[in-house]
Amino acid sequence: MDPFSVMANSILAVFTVMQLGLIPIMAEGETTVFGAVGEQVILPCIDKSQSDGVIWKYNEQVVIQHQARLLRGRTRLINRSELNKQEIAKGNFSLTLSQLEHSDAGKYVCVVGSRTFKEVQLQVFEVTGSPSDYLLQGENLTLSIQGSSSASVTWSNNHKVKVTATQSRELKNGGRTLQMHNLQVEDSGTWMCHITSLSAKLDIPYKVLVIGFHNLNQETLYKAVNSTVSFSYSLSTHLLQIRELEYVGVGLEWKPMIDSKYQEKFKFNVTSKELLLSKQMANMQVTWKPSNPLEVKLPKVQFEDAGWYQCQLTVSRGRVEKAIHLVVMTVSADPVGPLSKWANMTLLCKLSAPIPSNAQLFWEHVNGTEKKLNKSGYSEVMVKTKTVGLWRCSLKVENNMITSIDYTVVKVAEWNIYVLILVVVGVSIVLLLLASLFIFIFIAWQQRRRRAEKMAQARRDLIERRICQCQRQLKNDYSDA
Repeated sequence: MDPFSVMANSILAVFTVMQLGLIPIMAEGETTVFGAVGEQVILPCIDKSQSDGVIWKYNEQVVIQHQARLLRGRTRLINRSELNKQEIAKGNFSLTLSQLEHSDAGKYVCVVGSRTFKEVQLQVFEVTGSPSDYLLQGENLTLSIQGSSSASVTWSNNHKVKVTATQSRELKNGGRTLQMHNLQVEDSGTWMCHITSLSAKLDIPYKVLVIGFHNLNQETLYKAVNSTVSFSYSLSTHLLQIRELEYVGVGLEWKPMIDSKYQEKFKFNVTSKELLLSKQMANMQVTWKPSNPLEVKLPKVQFEDAGWYQCQLTVSRGRVEKAIHLVVMTVSADPVGPLSKWANMTLLCKLSAPIPSNAQLFWEHVNGTEKKLNKSGYSEVMVKTKTVGLWRCSLKVENNMITSIDYTVVKVAEWNIYVLILVVVGVSIVLLLLASLFIFIFIAWQQRRRRAEKMAQARRDLIERRICQCQRQLKNDYSDA
């Protein structure tokens, strides 16, 4: 081998040895790690070729180190930093920080042996809400992310669907602020804030609690008179999660017309420790369990019970309410009772409120062909009939039977007619005899009275004649003397 080749190979060998020596001396590139306030984060530092001691520094201050034993620096992280001794022997020098605070953000340096091996940039984020605790149905909520402004922020709802700007959802400050309007109980659940950058990402959950009633849309119950109606008010299942509530007020109000004022039916308070309520109030059976709807039963409902029944849920922040419209059906007949052979009967079926446009209210003769529909928009239907048997008034909405009432038209039996005629004739004869007897007695009494008056008059006349005769006789006697 010539001297030039030997020299070239020697230089190459020296350069190779220098490269091998420089590899452990060179530090890895800076790594970015995202963490959430109050949570735990791991700052990575792995060197499989080394199992020597490690020192973690923050702002040039020792946070924690491990040589022969574990030592902690006098920093505010003293009780919130940890190394896994078993993993250190495997070359894993990662640092675990717990209960993160905003002030924990910054650059952390991992020194393995005598060299700087890893630099980690920690960014700490927090999702805040206003209001910060629970919400009442219909209230607004603002979610904001606190932390580095260089990261990209997106949101997803409680159904894991990405939030976009709508009338009820507003994204501001480049998506770092989410404003939600008119929240409903269906919005309760875990919403997510997604924070991403080129080298790190983080998902922060935020629990939204909305107190109120499910299904606030107009709810109408159709019931026949004398039936039992049950009002069901489905409450938010998050009610008992609000620990600061000392009581919950529940009330029921009623009004007969849409434009009239509500009248209180009952009101009571339920403590958060009370798991079951069953009371009789205002002729209603009230049952409530925190995990079930509030049930209010009204037995033997009458036509005048129709109207709007509004349940109110009151907590310290305010109140939410839901109304259910009760429509009552009733039937009547004119004349009432059995139908005579030559008469018509008028059957009337009516509701306490006009029916919707997609509904039908009608009379029909069961097992017959007669049928009478109501006029569109009217709340009653009338039929005149001589047909006996079972008649049924029904309410259908989109061909679905909602409620019905049966009325039986009965015919007066023929033997009843004859009995009635005999009774009428017999009563007439008795009345005629009584009248004749009364007339006879009255005439006889009148005749006796006249006879007595004549006899009394005759006696008076006789007495007067005798007095006159005595006076004349006495006068003659004086004359003779």
